[in-house]
Amino acid sequence: MEDNVKHSRRQLLKMGSIALVAAPMVGFNSTAFAHQNTAVRTALKFQNEPKVPGEKQCDHCMNFLPNQAKPKDKGHVHGCKLYPGDDEICPTCYCNGFVAIPKK
Repeated sequence: MEDNVKHSRRQLLKMGSIALVAAPMVGFNSTAFAHQNTAVRTALKFQNEPKVPGEKQCDHCMNFLPNQAKPKDKGHVHGCKLYPGDDEICPTCYCNGFVAIPKK
């Protein structure tokens, strides 16, 4: 019985430590990513449409992360590796971080 109590206490302390570390990060993520992404969008000259339409758009970029629930959606519901936590990237958008997907 005493072993079970020690195990439970140890598990409680471990979970409590994880919760203490993770709790501030929850609030940090939403506000910090919003400010970070605004700065990154400005630095990479993010555009809702490429100046020259064609191949240089987000859905042809290696950094583009299609929304798994809506992969064919042409709206602002996708993500990008360069903008962590940002889910407002459209397939026809463009930025200077564009890296073409290699052709097979």
